[in-house]
Amino acid sequence: MEPGRLKVVVTCNDDLHRKPHLNPIERIGEAEVLDAAREVAEVTGGALLLVRDSIDDVLDALRAARPDVVFNLCEGVLGNPRWEMNFALALEMLGIPFTGCDPLAVALCTDKWRVKQLLLAAGLPTPGARVIPSGPSTSLGAGFDGEESGWGRGLFTTNGPWIVKPSQEDAGIGIDAAAVCETEAEVEARVRYVVETYRQPALVEEFIDGAEFNQAMYFATDGPHILPPGEIVFDESLTPAERVVGWKAKWAFGSREDKATRNRTPAVIDDTLRGDIGVLCEAAASLLSLRGYCRFDLRQSRTGQLWIVDINPNPDIGRGSGLRLALEAAGIAFPEFVNALIDAAM
Repeated sequence: MEPGRLKVVVTCNDDLHRKPHLNPIERIGEAEVLDAAREVAEVTGGALLLVRDSIDDVLDALRAARPDVVFNLCEGVLGNPRWEMNFALALEMLGIPFTGCDPLAVALCTDKWRVKQLLLAAGLPTPGARVIPSGPSTSLGAGFDGEESGWGRGLFTTNGPWIVKPSQEDAGIGIDAAAVCETEAEVEARVRYVVETYRQPALVEEFIDGAEFNQAMYFATDGPHILPPGEIVFDESLTPAERVVGWKAKWAFGSREDKATRNRTPAVIDDTLRGDIGVLCEAAASLLSLRGYCRFDLRQSRTGQLWIVDINPNPDIGRGSGLRLALEAAGIAFPEFVNALIDAAM
């Protein structure tokens, strides 16, 4: 992209005031997205447009601005992370080119249960799981799709441990050591906590006790660019349940979890494993029709099996993020990355 050739608008949700359920540390991750938006606006010379309380006002501003392209960093709107796809769809309907994944891919990847079903149907490895719907009648015994048998019967290949997550959040929200459960009673208590606190279904997933890796990629005009994978180095002092990259490890700077959890990029692994990670993630990206940029979290069991545990279609690109570390490892400057995304969006 030649400087000054395109009129760029950077969009970002500024709606923390609508998320009282988040704790003070979880709110740090939300604020970092706004910092990244300001940085992108500086790199592109574009205008920053914040989505706060009115979608109509934002759409009117976009119509008035008549941008050539929108660099879209909205992670939900009006306090609802499930509406991330709605904003991308609005841009699509207005005929405005935008960076990041398309609405359908965003919708799929922000529902951890649905994306698991697609991965499994395609034969791609992901830990066994089930979802517990939210609502006043939330019950582990009720099961999914009306199943009345035991909550874990026939749905898990192990007897635990399990990890319980909000099914429609990212950035480690709702995940900490207490999310890893050894008994059905612990699972039940954690499910109720997730449903009541985050107001969404809870995902109960087999916990893979093993090495954790992450793989970032972006899509330029010449196709996918697979960046050097990273690995999470957990301190030996952490128990298996504490070896999770939750909100404390991500955002509670100086905490025990933060100090004991380090992202090492590039990962110190052999070429075979590096290649296996790239092939698996590229297959999942193709399945889900991902574009723009994305990041995968994977676990490797003690037997060497790789498992996809999470897919983020529009991950954090702020300073110090995993994707930025991967760009640095590949020798790609941030402005080069931003411009490649804009060119691909046109």
